[in-house]
Amino acid sequence: MKLPKRPAQHISETASFKLFASKIPNNWIIRDVTERDYGIDCYLELVNDSDELTGELALIQLKSQDQVSWTKADYFTLSGVDIATSNYWFRFPIPVFIFLADIKNQELFFLSVDYYIKKNYATYANQTNFSYRVKREDKFEGSSGVFLFKFFFYYESYRQQFENEMVYFLSNLQHHINFQREHEYRDYHLGVEDEDLIYFEAMHRNYKFLCMYLNLDNPVPSLIEIKRHSKSKFPKGYYQLYEHDLTELFPPYQLLTSKITDALKSFLNGEIDFWLRTNPTIARYVRTI
Repeated sequence: MKLPKRPAQHISETASFKLFASKIPNNWIIRDVTERDYGIDCYLELVNDSDELTGELALIQLKSQDQVSWTKADYFTLSGVDIATSNYWFRFPIPVFIFLADIKNQELFFLSVDYYIKKNYATYANQTNFSYRVKREDKFEGSSGVFLFKFFFYYESYRQQFENEMVYFLSNLQHHINFQREHEYRDYHLGVEDEDLIYFEAMHRNYKFLCMYLNLDNPVPSLIEIKRHSKSKFPKGYYQLYEHDLTELFPPYQLLTSKITDALKSFLNGEIDFWLRTNPTIARYVRTI
């Protein structure tokens, strides 16, 4: 008696999904989708260490191999992805990840689609064949794998804010430098007027975010700590900050200005084809500063 036979592809898909589910943290949530023909297999919702639902979502495409055949350079080329699917992934406002399951070894690896496309934009821009290289080092295993995944997740989640903050920094770079110089040798007891305080707070937030995103050490205290310190020196003062506070802060700010500028140059050079095609003005300007 003849009976239906389950296709090998379906068996492989189930095996990869089971492996994926077994590797993610127990408190994270896999949200299924009703349609899987458009390059998305599921949503992954991150839950924080306090088991609070954060609303932080990633879109997941699962790929599997009976056993991954790594090159001598420890990467696996994932080919056969339709360029339309890559375009679809690239347009999503939330991060998209490819997870590669090694069924035999029960290992899981991942790749950030947006990150990879920007790093290889010249090839992607041709809109013909575009393949992905999954690195063996990007293994999703235990706490180190979760940490690595979250690094790429937040890297992409805050990408638009980073680009906005970068443009703000570059467009105000000379103003930042002038502001720091103008306040270097003012009278110790002079209060910082509201106009200058607003500018300083905007600059402080801008530097703080860029240091966080670019992984730079930031020795400048928080705004709350700066104002608390000022209040301790002038407990009966009217102003929130005094010129003495800015005098103390600007040497580290001047150093940070240089570090952020160098980091932005390095960052854009790593994605130079992307920037030359999408915002050549920024690409040219950063090379000159």
